[in-house]
Order: sequence, then structure tokens, then C-alpha cells
Amino acid sequence: MERTEGDLGVEVTLKSGFTSRSILALLIASAIFLPVNTFLYMISGASVAAASVYILAILFVELSNLLGSPMTKQEIFIVYLMAGLAAGGGAAPGTIAGTSVFLNYVYRRYYTVSFLTESFIDPYTGKPLTYMVPRWWAPPADSGAYLVRSFFHWDWALPMLVATIQYGVIWITAEIALAMFCSRLFIETEELPFPLADVSAQLVITLTGREAARMRYFTISTFAGVAYGALIFGVPIMSMGMFNIPFQLIPIPWIDLTPGYWGIEQFMPGAAFGIATDPITWITGFLLPFPVLVYMMIGSVACWTFGNWLALTAFKDYFPSWSVEWDRGMSLSLVWQRSYLRVWAYPQVGFILALAALTFAVGYKTFISAFRPSRGLPPGRRRGRFRTGFPPNHVLLAIYIAASASSVIFFQSLIPDFPAWVSALTIPVGLVMAIAGTRARGETGQIMTIPYVWQGMILMSGYPKADAFFFSPTMGGTMAPIWVEGIKTGFLTETKPMDLFKAYILTVILYHVFSFIYVSFFWAIAPIPSSQYPYTLIYWPIQVISQNVWTSRQIVANPLLLAYSFFGMASIGAVGHIINRFTGIPFSFVGLVTGTTLPPPYPVSMFLGGLLGRYALTRLIGKEKFEAYRSVIVAGIATGSGIVAGIAGALVVLYKSIWILPF
Repeated sequence: MERTEGDLGVEVTLKSGFTSRSILALLIASAIFLPVNTFLYMISGASVAAASVYILAILFVELSNLLGSPMTKQEIFIVYLMAGLAAGGGAAPGTIAGTSVFLNYVYRRYYTVSFLTESFIDPYTGKPLTYMVPRWWAPPADSGAYLVRSFFHWDWALPMLVATIQYGVIWITAEIALAMFCSRLFIETEELPFPLADVSAQLVITLTGREAARMRYFTISTFAGVAYGALIFGVPIMSMGMFNIPFQLIPIPWIDLTPGYWGIEQFMPGAAFGIATDPITWITGFLLPFPVLVYMMIGSVACWTFGNWLALTAFKDYFPSWSVEWDRGMSLSLVWQRSYLRVWAYPQVGFILALAALTFAVGYKTFISAFRPSRGLPPGRRRGRFRTGFPPNHVLLAIYIAASASSVIFFQSLIPDFPAWVSALTIPVGLVMAIAGTRARGETGQIMTIPYVWQGMILMSGYPKADAFFFSPTMGGTMAPIWVEGIKTGFLTETKPMDLFKAYILTVILYHVFSFIYVSFFWAIAPIPSSQYPYTLIYWPIQVISQNVWTSRQIVANPLLLAYSFFGMASIGAVGHIINRFTGIPFSFVGLVTGTTLPPPYPVSMFLGGLLGRYALTRLIGKEKFEAYRSVIVAGIATGSGIVAGIAGALVVLYKSIWILPF
């Protein structure tokens, strides 16, 4: 057992949660929930992976209590953190969002033979992109693997081997090293709050501890989550699954206030605006400091509402593609997607780099001390309450660099003509993204990612061929912020940090095995995409078009815009920090930059949720009780809505499965 310090400096013993019972729960998640999640995604685009987390946690708590051997909070912590991934809720690098790993291989087949891919021309060779697909990414269009709809074909061996080496070995090694590095930095030294870590911990503690007050607020909140979840998730999932009609009492994922007679486009063309309806978004506002909520909303509205409007009007000469593509009546989703590609792809990279630069500039002593633990912390700074027990930072950084360098070498062996200095840039870029992303997660609870970073690097490098768009060196920092938050949750539940990584490796193995089995089964039953899996008919063509817009170089590199964005945002951050330091006026640079990466519905709804919690719930239950149990309330609402989504999805799968019967 390991020891660390808890609240008030009291030493606590860290126990193992990676036991035979938690392993059994992960096995059930992959064996039962992964096929349900995969099938539901293919017919409606919905997911029960998040719901499986709550269902399995509650199921195992209750069963173990009935059997007279209650599960520990450490075991439930492992179940809670890994069940979603085991059920297919975590897309691996190089896969399209929402898919399991082997369903992504089916997508590659669709991309290769699609008439949409053939309609895009490679500007370097003048040939359709269908002929540019490398054999190590997908079998050629005339492969027999596609005719028999099976992975048991030699043409699949090379693509699967390449993906396994790059993402199954190298990426995981680099990401674990980054997670450990950021944990030592932001948990041990800086003690960032990680607001959602407390929510997860409170759920685990409430279910296993059964304290009367916690259970009362958790139960009431769960019923509230069930009621709202039935309206927002239950009705549309059931109607879509059974009648192919998405009947929505409450729009998902947001109320779109962009187009139409009452839309913002009437007086601000190009602008995007709306209000999110997902309950998790609203209740997240209960947890975050109010200044963070304010600056997140400011960043989002300034970017996607006012910024889009100005880019279409006052600065249309600088963004000609945006002025051509925008049309009255476009939905919020479409405005968000197209304006990102045409306006914000490069500025957002600059914004994230500015956040990373200012983070280092303000806390450089902390960074330096992280590599010199024997010399102590900077004067006047105390050491954090938690000890991860991870290797020293210089060792972790060496592991990350070695893994990332191996990825670059592997990439160059497949695409030798690509400029090696550009692919080598992914090593520092990954480190920067991990640091900036973890700080954002630690302070705001939000995931801050930059899509299309690699595509932008290709364009700015001047490399003319299409093959680099199909594969990339591993770019670190995608999962590190989530894992660091998980480690913080582990400390709050008194669980050994290394158990998270042990459970993750096992879960990845289970996830791949069962993904292979069930995707093979679904593919054998009917082609994918097809009318039997209607959502793939809708979404996969959009994904192909989005991918080919980059590959055919319809997006133009703009390094000057990136530089202006970096210096502009860095200046705002520096001025805000100085004003805050000398006047005390609240300023959250992390909140501001995170807001620019989110469409308006989410920051706006989190801000409204913050107002609701601070001024309505405090009056209803009292300020002290709200502060004490707000994480429990959030956990209860999330559990209730998740259970409804899971049950609805399972019922749809049962209903849809009837068609394969011979009678």
C-alpha cells in the first residue's frame, strides 16, 4: 500500500482498485455494452457508453451488497473511470469520432470505394483521391476483403499492423508519460482544482459509503436526472430506433438560435448562437468559479458570434471562402463547422500556443522546480497534499521524447519524402498541447482540443502529396488531461494512481477484442453503410467530404494569421494578468481561451447554470448545503440522465434485432 497526504495534511493509505471484481465489470462492459453502443451509433448516432458507467457502478455496488461483500470505493473508481472506454466510448487516435476501432476500419473501406472520394482530385497528380489511398492505410478499392466483408483477409494485415504499432504501442507509451508528467506538475505542485474530479469522487464515495445526507441529495438529484433524461434522451432515442423518426420534445444538443425568423442571422449574418440542452452542460456551471464561467462565455461569443459576423462583413476580404460558403438559413452546427475551416483553424492554434506560453511565463519557477525536486519548491510555495509516486519529471520527459521520436521515425519510414523537420515538430507540439489542455481541464473542467493540427502542419510545410493526410506521427496531449483528472479522482477516493494505467491497458485489450468480434458480426449481417444502419448513411459521407477538403487542399495555409492570433491573444492574457495582479479584478485567461474552442451553446448554458446554482439552489437548500453537496447533486443528475439513455438504447437494440430473425 502507498501513503499520501489528504485534506488538512492527514496521511491516508492508498489502496488498490484493480481487482478481480473490477476486471469482471470491465469485461461485462465490453461484452455487453460495446455491441449495444456500436449498434446504436450506426442506427441513430447515439451512445450508451456514458450511461454504462453509471449502470455498471450501481449494479456492482448493489449486487456486492446483496452478496455480503461490498465493493470498495477503489474498485468502483476503476469501474467508473474505465467502463465508458470498455463500452466503446473512447475513440482512439486516427479514428473518426463515435466509432469503435474496427468500425473505423470499415469506414476506411467506405472512404476508399466511395464515389465521393473519387469526385475529389489530387492537385499533385491530377488523379481522383481514390487512387491516392496508401495500402498501409486501407486495402485497395478492388480488394477481395471488401467483397466478402471480412477482416480475415491478408489485405487487412498491413493497415492493422501499422495502426497497432503507431497507436496501440507508441501513442499509449507517450500519452502515459505525459499524463504522469502533468500529474506531478498540476496535482502535486500546483494543486489545480479539477472540478469534475470531485464530481466523480463524490459519486463513488456516495454509492459505496451510503452516508444518509449524501444519499438523500444523490437520490433526489438522480430522480431529477431521470425525469429530464426521459424527455431529452429517452423519447428521441426510442422514436428514432423504432420508427426512424427523431421526435424531440427538447432539441438535442442545443436550441438553435442561429437561423430563422427569430435567429441571430437576421441582424448579425454569419454569427452562431444557441443554448445547450444537455443537462451535464448546465450542471457543470454549479462547479466552476464564476469568473471562469464569465470569461468562457466571453471567449466563445467573441469568437463564434461577433468574430464570425465581422469575418463575413467588415473583414470579408481577408476570409473570401467564408463569405462564399455562408448562406442564410445555415444551422448553428453548419455555421460552426464551416467557419472553423474557413476562419478559425489557424487562429485557434495561435490561441492555444498563447495559453501555453503565458502559462510558462507566469509559472516558470514551478516548471523549473519540477525538474529539480531535490532543491525544493520556489520560495514561499508549499508542496501539494498529494504524492503520485511517479518517476522524476526528467525521466518521464525522456520517455515521452523517445516514444514520440520513434513515432516520427516510423512515420518517415512510410512517407520518406515528407520533411522530417516538420514531423519532428509534433514532439514539442504534443507537449504544449498536453500542458495547455491539462491546465484548462484542471481549472475549467472542459476539454480543450485543436482539431486539424496535423493537416495545418502539412499545408504550411508545402509538402505536395496526399499520403501524409492519411497518417501522422503521434500527437501527444489528447488523453493526458483526462487521465490527470482521473488520477486526481483516484487520490480523492484513496486509490493507487498506477491502477488507472493498469486498468486502461486491460481495457484497451478488451475493447479491441470485442470490437473485432461484434463489428465483424454487424458487417456480415449487412453492408456498412446501408439502410440497416441509417446513421452511417448520413454521417459517413459528411466525414468523407470533410476529410477530402483537406486532402485535396481546398483549405489554404495561413501562417501569418496564426502569428497574429498568437501575439494578439498573448497580449490580452498579459494585460489581463497584470490588471488582475494590481487591481484584483477577476481574470481567467484559461477560461477565455477555452471559450474560444467551444461553440456558444455550451459556455452560455454553463454560465446560466452557474447563475441557477448560485442564486436559485442556494435559496432553496441553503448556501452551506449547496457548497457542501453540489458535487453530489451534479453526480446524481448525471447518473439519472445516463441511466435513461442506457435503458432506451438497450431497448432500441432489442427491437431492431428482431429484423435478423427468419420469422
